[in-house]
Amino acid sequence: MIKEKIKQSLIQSLEKTQITFDPEKIFVKQTDSLEKGDYTTNISMQLASIIGTNPRELAQTVVENIDTMKEIQKVEVAGPGFINFYLSDKYLLQQIKEILDKGGMEYIKSGIKEGKNILIEYTDANPFKVFHIGHLYTNAVGESFSRLQETTGANVKRANYQGDIGLHVAKTMWGIKYLFDKNNQSFEDIEKLDLSKKVEFLGEAYMTGAQYYDDIEDDDAIEEIQSINYYLFQSVYSSIPKKEFKSLEGIGIDKWYQEGRQWCLDQFETLYDTLGTKFDYMFFESKAGEIGYQMVKENIGKIFREDQGAVIYEGDPNKGLHTRVFINKFDLPTYEAKEIGLAKVKSLEGVWDESIMITDKTQSSYFKVIFDVLGKLLPQYAKIVRYIPHGVIALPGMKKMSSRKGEVVSAEKLLNSTKEAVKNIIKDNGKEANDETSMKIAIGAIKYAFLRVTVGRNIAFDVKKDIQVDGDTGPYLMYVYTRATSILNSVEDDALFNLDLSVNQLTPHTKSLMRDISRVSNVVLSSSIGYSPSTLCTYLFELGQTFNHFYQEVNVLNANEDEKPLLLAIVKSTAEIMKTGLYLLGIETVERM
Repeated sequence: MIKEKIKQSLIQSLEKTQITFDPEKIFVKQTDSLEKGDYTTNISMQLASIIGTNPRELAQTVVENIDTMKEIQKVEVAGPGFINFYLSDKYLLQQIKEILDKGGMEYIKSGIKEGKNILIEYTDANPFKVFHIGHLYTNAVGESFSRLQETTGANVKRANYQGDIGLHVAKTMWGIKYLFDKNNQSFEDIEKLDLSKKVEFLGEAYMTGAQYYDDIEDDDAIEEIQSINYYLFQSVYSSIPKKEFKSLEGIGIDKWYQEGRQWCLDQFETLYDTLGTKFDYMFFESKAGEIGYQMVKENIGKIFREDQGAVIYEGDPNKGLHTRVFINKFDLPTYEAKEIGLAKVKSLEGVWDESIMITDKTQSSYFKVIFDVLGKLLPQYAKIVRYIPHGVIALPGMKKMSSRKGEVVSAEKLLNSTKEAVKNIIKDNGKEANDETSMKIAIGAIKYAFLRVTVGRNIAFDVKKDIQVDGDTGPYLMYVYTRATSILNSVEDDALFNLDLSVNQLTPHTKSLMRDISRVSNVVLSSSIGYSPSTLCTYLFELGQTFNHFYQEVNVLNANEDEKPLLLAIVKSTAEIMKTGLYLLGIETVERM
């Protein structure tokens, strides 16, 4: 890549000066305007302050020692000692040709992680709970992470870890029984409903059980929910001690659990299909928990210790770690035990070079303890695992979410309400609005609003602003693509796309757009290495602005016959790069808007 080639030329030049330097501290970055060149470095100012010389004079010496590169038109010293590199017209033309020959996806691939195996866990929705906007966010981030890592040549596997056993399930089962008694219903009545209504009923049952357990604190309900919890655990775990629960046998809890679980998973699949995600692994707490339970039991007295009927891991305050329970007083695995069980399951599924998890940043202290435990139980796996925290999603006027109180915004509700808002805008513009196109635009609006913010920071999504086709939005980028393709669709003669590499001179508007297009490989590489979709978002928005300025200033279809092939090639490569970039964000383009 050109950025790396410029860095190597600087290293070779500095070696000729006999100055001692650290190659790792030579940074080359893209400039923010053509007047400053295409790439720049401040290495002369860094070294001048160390060796006590004039930075501008040192910069001039470095420039004089740089070998000629066909990709670079000129190298200049600017200001107090910046070294600016200007790309040659021939190089820019060659990049356009490569994009047209290879296609955008092949053009941006780097291969720096060729042969590496990467596991990325994301979404992590729980059966018997609402698939809410937090899950929608992690799905968008995880899918973009996965697609970006695939550009590096890595073998990427997508994983989803789902909580299908635990107290929330027991609350749901109790809630089902309560609602059946209250409404004179049966499970057969619920089975007749369509899928969304079935899942809606389970959500109502969960909130009912949670209300009696957490809010009303009804002693009888609490005792029965705890019994149901153990009853379900022993039905799926063979290793925990068996107990008799005659009052729970024969009332249908096993069937409610198994069928209800499948309803939720089926509902999730419809969302994954809509969002464009296909998981390679579906991990479940019902399996990971038992493995973690056994791991904890086997290491009592070594890593864990018993404490008042529970099993705990005593955190080291000097490391910022607090003590956590891994097996509770009911002799059941907690989230912590399930987490180390999940790590074991992952380690058995393959040999991973990286294992990525994306979860709420409020869990940072929890994962510190988990990683400390893994360092003792699974030291090799602990070396490659990485937890990437994300921020909180907010909608205008939204309170803090709470599943048990029903105060959550479901992903389905946000998707559908955004789709309807998009349809209304399309209709207001006198155009036909179909559900498929409107949903694609809605998804583009939501995903881009999530991803344009650095992962870890809080996110705000405003439907009214984020569905607009102007400004820093997903629909704006989608519109840039459709505008470019509309030009291309107006050309019937394919011969006009034959790019002539011997063009004598590029106009400022043309060169500016070509310059932005040529940056895409470096941007994608940076986004991939840094797990930073926001870097790509910023680039695509800037590319869109440059293209729209080009569109306003250059009449492509009415250009003379000498210019038209180049202009069409640039428009086509813009469309290709925009489509590729949006794909890497998990956004599908539409042909008309």
